[in-house]
Amino acid sequence: MAVIHIDGTTVEVDSADNLLQACLSLGIDVPYFCYHPALGSVGSCRQCAVKQYMTKEDMEAGRGRLVMSCMVAPGDDMYISVTDDEAKAFRKSMVELLMINHPHDCPTCEEGGHCHLQDMTYMSGHHRRRYRFTKRTHHNQELGPFIAHEMNRCIACYRCVRFYKDYAGGEDLGVYGSNERVYFGRDKDGQFESEFSGNLTEVCPTGVFTDKTHSDRYNRKWDMQYAPSICHGCSAGCNISAGERYGELRRIENRYNGEVNRYFLCDRGRFGYGYVNREDRPTQALERINDKHVKINIDYALDETIKRIKDKKVIGIGSPRASLETNFALKNLVGFDNFSTGLNHQQQALVNKCIEVLSTEGIYNPGMVDIESHDAVLVLGEDITQTSSRVALSIRQAAKNEAIKMAAATKTQSWLAEPVKRIAQGAQSPVYVIDVTQTKLEDISKVSVVATPEDITKLGFKVADEIAKFANNLVKIVEPQKAEKEANANINVDPMQALAQQIAYDLIQADKPLVVSGSSLSSIALIEAAAQITQALSQKRAAIKATEQYEVETHNAKVAAAEAQAQTTTAQQTEDKDLSAKPNKPETGVNTEAQDDVERQPATKLELKEVNKKYHAQAGIYLAVTDANSIGVCLLGGHSVEELLATDFDVVIVAENQLTDAIDANKLTQLLTDKTVIALDHQLLDWHKDVDIVLPAATFAEADGTLISAEGRAQRFFQVYDNDYYHPLSSIKEGWRWLHAVHSSLEGRDVDWTQLDDVINALIATHPKLAGIKEAAPDADYRMTGLKIARQPRRYSGRTSMRAPVSVHEPMQPKDLDTGLTFSMEGYSGKKTPSAMIPFAQSAGWNSPQAWNKYQDKVGGSLRNGDPGVRLFDQLERLATRQYVAPEVSSVATTDMHQGQAKLVPIYNIYASSMMASRSPVVAEQLPVASWRVGIDDAKDWNIVAGDYLAIEIDKQQITLPVELVGYLAEGCIGYPVGQVSIIHPSMPASVRKVDAPITMMGGLANDASGNSENGSGLNSFEDNNNRAAPVSTAPTTTQEA
Repeated sequence: MAVIHIDGTTVEVDSADNLLQACLSLGIDVPYFCYHPALGSVGSCRQCAVKQYMTKEDMEAGRGRLVMSCMVAPGDDMYISVTDDEAKAFRKSMVELLMINHPHDCPTCEEGGHCHLQDMTYMSGHHRRRYRFTKRTHHNQELGPFIAHEMNRCIACYRCVRFYKDYAGGEDLGVYGSNERVYFGRDKDGQFESEFSGNLTEVCPTGVFTDKTHSDRYNRKWDMQYAPSICHGCSAGCNISAGERYGELRRIENRYNGEVNRYFLCDRGRFGYGYVNREDRPTQALERINDKHVKINIDYALDETIKRIKDKKVIGIGSPRASLETNFALKNLVGFDNFSTGLNHQQQALVNKCIEVLSTEGIYNPGMVDIESHDAVLVLGEDITQTSSRVALSIRQAAKNEAIKMAAATKTQSWLAEPVKRIAQGAQSPVYVIDVTQTKLEDISKVSVVATPEDITKLGFKVADEIAKFANNLVKIVEPQKAEKEANANINVDPMQALAQQIAYDLIQADKPLVVSGSSLSSIALIEAAAQITQALSQKRAAIKATEQYEVETHNAKVAAAEAQAQTTTAQQTEDKDLSAKPNKPETGVNTEAQDDVERQPATKLELKEVNKKYHAQAGIYLAVTDANSIGVCLLGGHSVEELLATDFDVVIVAENQLTDAIDANKLTQLLTDKTVIALDHQLLDWHKDVDIVLPAATFAEADGTLISAEGRAQRFFQVYDNDYYHPLSSIKEGWRWLHAVHSSLEGRDVDWTQLDDVINALIATHPKLAGIKEAAPDADYRMTGLKIARQPRRYSGRTSMRAPVSVHEPMQPKDLDTGLTFSMEGYSGKKTPSAMIPFAQSAGWNSPQAWNKYQDKVGGSLRNGDPGVRLFDQLERLATRQYVAPEVSSVATTDMHQGQAKLVPIYNIYASSMMASRSPVVAEQLPVASWRVGIDDAKDWNIVAGDYLAIEIDKQQITLPVELVGYLAEGCIGYPVGQVSIIHPSMPASVRKVDAPITMMGGLANDASGNSENGSGLNSFEDNNNRAAPVSTAPTTTQEA
């Protein structure tokens, strides 16, 4: 800590922060543009200037110098002034300079009141628009369906390229200069390649990069109402703020959580919400009459549902996409023994294995921010950029820890972005990526390996074995490459063994190692291999720590003994002072001059040693799972889908589940024949055409609920708006409300679950291990009374001719129900309100996402009253440590085109592999074409070129797709696009043959084949428009054999 003096006030600040960060943490508003808590400082905008004085006398005399506070570390007894007239005048003039090209179009800017420039101009006292410089006009680029580009608003802060290139690892955004002009954009028009490009809309302090999906329906931030929510895109559990206007979800923004996603989201989470606004959503209950679905009112729907299930054997199928409360309500309705998690046997076994591993004694599973602090990472069999993108962004930051260590050795602060990069010269912490295909983390990986799932598992267990062989002393552990040279360079070493040794060495040498794996390859053995590596690491590192502790204590004991001996000798010499007065001793025949010429070793000065506190005994493991609530529904418990559907039943109730992801469509049709099927969902899916009753459920935007992420963090999402207000005839209700109403009527009692707390209390009463979810958010009776600001523009921006046709007449807004979630402009900076209940961080004078700084204990740290969410695995009773054994080596099948035999491996895509995101219209526009992936080397051997068609038959279905060649794919394997073909069990035997290109049918024949004739037009809305490839038997194409 350092004591500094700011404008006469003495304060204590963290000396590890820069001066700007210290001021912001103290609540002192210093304007800034280029600084960002996650990106560090470059000092390019000159907006954070303050005056620094050498002494107190200099301050009193006004003798100081202007410094950029973001580039200065606070030191003891430092004197600075933020309010100095010269500093204020400098900041004000700099804003005018930065705004040379800004068109001052605040009433029409797509930034929508999200502008950091407004904040800073207001803060720097710039209230007049002056054009002292020559304005220029830039060409704006077309950057795809997500991002709009308006270069004329640029202030050259360099935030965009620093985030996109340095932080997120993107390569297709740059800064281009010509004389004194700079341009930020791509080298040509086109969509950004990075999965994190949407963050540019919040990183950019002006309106250069804006949310194009938001600007299609123009409104500003303060025109919308927000609620705190959780992203449903994957299992990472990112915190979001969902914004609504006129009963339509308009925008997803990042919501700060200091332990989870902090300032950034992936594009799937930011833009994949369009399914909420689909026009073909069921808003009223539907009943199938004469093979057509007819709308029915809510009372009739309840009565008909109750009539169909009364006195019948009813089973329920939940969903890993539905909230914990909805799944519990269904389980409570049908009986605990008649409930399925909504996962098939293989999927459920994978998630249960993850839960088992994360519940084991000695296993530590870090959150996403914690991942960034690890300095060696092994990604084992998981394309994490496509399956859980935000985790990949954290791994990218972990790779930079070597550079931070090197900078720290030269006493360079980690927030000095450019000096740290120059010191590192490209050095990175070791990251190993092992997967079935080339991944986007290859650019930061020390080694990137492509292998079959079986080989990846084998390698994992070899790494664990190599770790166990190491000595219990870091000094005695020799780098494998050096050991090979010393042993014998001529000995042929197994490449897999050599790789395992190198991975093991880097993991054991690291201060804080991490293993990342997951369920994407559908291999339980792979998860066990990751767990075995983690356990071996933790056990060996604990032994190394114990050895080091012993050696340090032994050494320090010797030092203490030597010092005691030295003190005794000194005392003895002091007592014998009279020896110096005695006469010289007689000659003894010894040549004293010769003795003086003898070289003597200098006395070694013994120093006390300390244990390396940076070396962590415990290794971390992160296991990604498929869906947002996979962990939650498996903790709740239930049968697999196949197991439950194989029982004797009359009625099945399915809650928010795309069943064809868990079981083959043909098998599903057979199992549900002559059964009563009731679906509770917010989408009309392909298999719903045969459902007897469809009950319209609420999406995450219209409901409250709890999700449990892959980290095991229980988090609450809140209702953004009530659909009934905008659409009085709508029957959309939260899933648990529908199910409880049916259950109460069957039992002849009144409805007693009136709010989410009631459901949670009933849930934890029967499932004590989930008791922690009650603490995930405040009780439902929470109110933020007396702090509301009416939902209206605070700056009454004038209208321009550009927006003249836009209607200014607004419908009536929802009434104030005295809730903390009703209006978007509610700001609260007190200490009593739980952070989980802050819909959007609004503070006077702040409109940009940097307003979150006002709610943090220190800038870039945790939220003031704790970050939302409860880590359940930290509370559960731990399982005993167990050793996992590598599976027995058996003959592994590979693709053989001559024999017609195929081995399939899954290939994931961030959009196409997500069933809900791919239903968003803006996402569906740019989904990749479904294709088989074949490695270039295999394609040569199999005589296949790009564009050829392969017909693969698996599990009694044949799928024909074109071939796409990729640089690297597991040898002898064919990759299939997950989410675009209905392959449930890729490990099943499959046959393959080369076929001619399909001939597309035309006209009425195509309509008949696809079931879209006039007679069947009532089922059009049930088509699953997520770019899935249909089996040949039902696709509007014919296939001819080669």
